[in-house]
Amino acid sequence: MNIHKKNLIYVSIIAALFIATTLVSVFLGIYAHKNNLLNELILFQENQTYYNNKCDSFKIQNKNLSNNQIVFIGDSITDGYKLDNFYNSLPLATYNRGINGDSTGGVLKRLQTSLFDIKPSKVVIMIGINDINANKSETEIISNYEEILTQISTNLPTTQVYCMSILPINSQIETNTNIKVETSTPKILSINPRILNLCQTFNYSFVDMFTQFADSNNQLKETYSTDGIHLNDAGYQVWTNQLIDLLK
Repeated sequence: MNIHKKNLIYVSIIAALFIATTLVSVFLGIYAHKNNLLNELILFQENQTYYNNKCDSFKIQNKNLSNNQIVFIGDSITDGYKLDNFYNSLPLATYNRGINGDSTGGVLKRLQTSLFDIKPSKVVIMIGINDINANKSETEIISNYEEILTQISTNLPTTQVYCMSILPINSQIETNTNIKVETSTPKILSINPRILNLCQTFNYSFVDMFTQFADSNNQLKETYSTDGIHLNDAGYQVWTNQLIDLLK
């Protein structure tokens, strides 16, 4: 076999290997993409089921709850807040209406069950990080937030409302989600002042939690969290310290 034919064979083999490698990469990419979509769909369904179950639970609880108390409403950060451990010195009861995975849109849909049916005298709101994680636009987030405050103002005109700023997150210890701090943190820093502006418009109170929880890099201090997003008891104590005098 001459050198020319050998070279052609080598070239053909290399080309075949390149094509095969490319096809494998493409198929693996498609598989990974479909797998990610499937995981996202499963997570969405799980969150939706949890959301519906919590709302049904709230409806049942409302039959035995008193009006004119304090309600905390929000996502998983609120959901994990053991209010009785931190606010038992208050003269009013504290009711937890946090739902894991919730967003501004989810809160907007459940205001009747979560708030209006029990007519609280004070409402504490922390919501927005899941919107940012889902890559929703700032316009949509603020629009939902404004509608939440509008409906509270209309249906509970004498209720005092305390809006918590969105907390920082920490990419070094984050374990539960795929949040990209490099894109999420600027959004948080941009949205918090807009929540403040909404509070000023509605004459509600804005509580700047971000600066209490952020380190020098605007990330959540590790001492306040074990997964980079949710709070531990030390973190909840900081939240309580910032709020309890306002609620007395």
